[in-house]
Amino acid sequence: MDAAAGPAPHLHPDIAGFWSSLDHGQLSLQRCGSCETLRFPISPNCHECLSSDFSWEPIEPRGTVNVAIQAHEAVSKLPASGISLSEPWRGMTPYLSGVVDMDAGVRLPGRIVCRCGDALIPGTEVNAVLLDAAQDITIYGFLHECETTRRTK
Repeated sequence: MDAAAGPAPHLHPDIAGFWSSLDHGQLSLQRCGSCETLRFPISPNCHECLSSDFSWEPIEPRGTVNVAIQAHEAVSKLPASGISLSEPWRGMTPYLSGVVDMDAGVRLPGRIVCRCGDALIPGTEVNAVLLDAAQDITIYGFLHECETTRRTK
C-alpha cells in the first residue's frame, strides 16, 4: 500500500506466524484446534478452552469501523526518562487510528488510511491492507474506499 511508512513493530517469536502471513500477503489469525475459536489477541493458549493447539488462518479483509481517532500531533514521552515515543509518528501526522470489527468476528486495532474523514464515523466500511513499516517489515492497516485510487502492493 502506498502510504507513509510507520515504525516497525516488536517481533516476538510467539507470534512469528502472524508476521510471516503478512510477508506472504495475507492477514491471518490463530484458529483454535480444539474449540475452533478465531483468536485475537494472539496468544499461546486459547482464551476460550486454554488449548495450545492452533493453526494460522487467513481472514477476509472486510470490516467496519468501531471507533477511530485522528492524531493531529505526535507528542508522547516516557515519564521520567525523557525518551520520545513520537519520533516515528511525527512525519505521519495527521493520521487515523482505530478499532475495526472484522466480518470474521474479531475486533482488530490499526491505522486507518482515509483522506475524506468518513472513516471517523462508526460503521464505515474499510478493508484490511498491507502497509510498509520501517526496516522493510510489512504490517496491516485499514483502507477506506476514498483511498482506492492509491497503488497497492
